[in-house]
Amino acid sequence: MTHYCFVHLEFGSDHRDRSLKVIDKFRAAAAKSGDRSTLVVVDNARTAQDEPLQRSGFEPGLLMAGDNTTREFTGWDKAIGRILDSGLDPDVWIFTNDTLALRHGWGDRKAAAFGEEIHRLSGHEAPWLLGEIKDFPHSIKTPLGPLLENVATYCFAMNRELRDGLSTLNPGEEFLDAHVYDRYEDARALYRDNVDPAYVDWTCRWLLKNGSEGPSNQTKYKWAYEWHNAAPLNAKTFESMRMKARCCLAESVLTARARTLGADIRSPYHGQNARDRIRTTMHFLQDKMWEKYLMRKVQREMDAAAESRRTATSIHYTPNVRRESR
Repeated sequence: MTHYCFVHLEFGSDHRDRSLKVIDKFRAAAAKSGDRSTLVVVDNARTAQDEPLQRSGFEPGLLMAGDNTTREFTGWDKAIGRILDSGLDPDVWIFTNDTLALRHGWGDRKAAAFGEEIHRLSGHEAPWLLGEIKDFPHSIKTPLGPLLENVATYCFAMNRELRDGLSTLNPGEEFLDAHVYDRYEDARALYRDNVDPAYVDWTCRWLLKNGSEGPSNQTKYKWAYEWHNAAPLNAKTFESMRMKARCCLAESVLTARARTLGADIRSPYHGQNARDRIRTTMHFLQDKMWEKYLMRKVQREMDAAAESRRTATSIHYTPNVRRESR
């Protein structure tokens, strides 16, 4: 019997239903007869008291207030503490945030493949980390060592052995503060001088908008989109950018920390032989095509909902027109 724990992080509940439908698909593919599944939803914007959470297919769970100090990482860590304090010690942990279904499309086959890979790895006793792997264009030196790739943290999983070794997903506030400036100054970047310039360049090209980025950077750095809240760095935007920079750093060093602990880094698209590699490559391309289709559909739905709200709140009136007699 395997105990799976799903920890979903959100900031407000606007996208909860859409995200939980994806998590339902993960559970259906990962958990087999006799396995246990626990769901905890962490709302980093929540101030109300924690409350029980009931969802079909899951044991009684929890909807709880989080900790937004380092965005999702401190929120996830708060949930981990609550789960362990309750006496549970899950075999496999699955972590997601609210960009899961807001900015990523999950067809049934893609979600099932992710859940099936979690199930396949669940019996692997060595530490492992599973998620979508993003390649760097060249070796990037993080504060914890060089990396060629990292695991995207909008949706990832690990086993008990790795989570125990990490202790917390957040590398620590002192560590982050030692590498990111705490206040804005002209002609100074987000990251301190002790951070490798190549890492700073990589991160800031995605994070900051300076008006000069174009398709050439998208090709060079292998991304189709910049951060959805990308903006110029100035006194007004600094705090938001600083918080995101700390989050980017926490994400990058999570993979480095996992490697230090001897973890196998896995992707649902890994293949073990030529036939598997061809199959998973085809799946990857199919999933990316479906993702574009699904996200266009989501955007249309959001646009329609926004237009409906605008229409409902508009005040329609006919101005009085007074005719002047000649």
